Amino acid sequence: MIVRLWIFVVLCLWSVVTSSAQLKSIVLKQQGNQTSLYFTIAGPFTHKLFSLSQPDRVVLDLKETQLAVDLNQLGLINGLVKQVRSGHSEPRTLRLVFEVNQKVLLRSAPWRPNGTYGGIRVDLLHSGRLVPPVAANTPKKALPVTQKVPIKQPQQQFLKQNIRAPQPPVQPILANQAPIKVSNKPTRLRDVIVVLDAGHGGKDPGARGPRNSREKDVVLAITLKLKQLIDRQPGMRAVLTRSGDYYVGLRQRLNIARRHNGDIFVAIHADAFNNPHSHGASVFALSQRGATSEAARWLAEKENYSELGGVNLGDLDDQNGVVRSVLIDLSQTATINAGLQMGGRVLNQLGNFTVLHNHKVEQARFVVLKSPDIPSILVETGFISNPVEERNLTNPAYQARLSQAIFQGIKGYFWENPPHGSRIEAMATNTIHLVRTGETLPAIAARYHVSVAALQSANHLRGVSRLRPGQKLVIPPAWA
Repeated sequence: MIVRLWIFVVLCLWSVVTSSAQLKSIVLKQQGNQTSLYFTIAGPFTHKLFSLSQPDRVVLDLKETQLAVDLNQLGLINGLVKQVRSGHSEPRTLRLVFEVNQKVLLRSAPWRPNGTYGGIRVDLLHSGRLVPPVAANTPKKALPVTQKVPIKQPQQQFLKQNIRAPQPPVQPILANQAPIKVSNKPTRLRDVIVVLDAGHGGKDPGARGPRNSREKDVVLAITLKLKQLIDRQPGMRAVLTRSGDYYVGLRQRLNIARRHNGDIFVAIHADAFNNPHSHGASVFALSQRGATSEAARWLAEKENYSELGGVNLGDLDDQNGVVRSVLIDLSQTATINAGLQMGGRVLNQLGNFTVLHNHKVEQARFVVLKSPDIPSILVETGFISNPVEERNLTNPAYQARLSQAIFQGIKGYFWENPPHGSRIEAMATNTIHLVRTGETLPAIAARYHVSVAALQSANHLRGVSRLRPGQKLVIPPAWA
């Protein structure tokens, strides 16, 4: 009876381990301005498709999927695709990253190579003709399986076009080998820089509450707590536009962000209105066309006037060429979209513990957000003009919860959109290895082409650590 029970347990465990889908092959076909990638997958899966910039990348996440091919042998480098690498965004989610040499329009759809295997087709629509149309090999049929494949609805994403010089195509080759990672090796991984802008300061107190609390003091306290959280997070570093009670002009705030090569800009404010019953937190992003609501327009006008020390924007545009050049609407579409995405994450986190004034990211022409190359948001932490919220905003415990919510939103944004060459990108594309009986740290390190020291550092292992069967090890990228 005991033997039968043991066999049953082993079979159950084996079925759990083998329940993940397997990516069997990837085939590239190109025709004119369209490059198509055919993914053959055995087993049920769901997918998420999106793009990143700087550099331009296409990212495909396959949940509950394992890599069962050698990316080195697939011949996926052509006139559009420059590099391919794999990793895991989550322990059971396979992430494939295709670095491309121009911005593309994405389109995905279910695809079946035969009656039993399932898969997905991803089309990369690009500008201009990279290479003359070629007839790539049609995907080869693979061994049948019996699982049905649920596919999410196709997703589309539009990015502006950017023509670059073509490269010769490489024909696809199918292979079935142990997974390894493919990557270029940057010289050094960097921290992402979060520029935190505590509103007002010095001669500009900002809004005042019924108990005479000053906005400049409240938002500085929240910003300092937020900086501590960011600086404690590996791969992230915060830069302040002000760390005390002094005035910082608009040009200085923007220059600080640029001088420190900020990846994002987060302005922290506390709202005020003539109605003491107005309440709730809000998140704003820049708009090129105008405000999404009358309240957003009013707030932007108030903050813009205050941030410029009471100087009228119209007069400033006429008199100061340096500031005028900053305020000119440049090609900010990608930056604004990134700000909206980041703002949405921050707003969701705020909504987990406090009342929201608006349940969507609003947009207005905030001057302080008008950096053309840095995604920016403005967080209104609440209405200091509301007696209840004034008490909350001046409470250190509440300030800590606010800063934690903003931090989690920022962290989630970077995890979804890791800047190229950053430590967060390395962490986001790590592989998870399940230790088997008899495996050693040096053998695992050799398999993944990383050093033993890097493996120990990534997993907080000391000395000659004994590995346990079933233990999960984070495999850092080869350059880490």
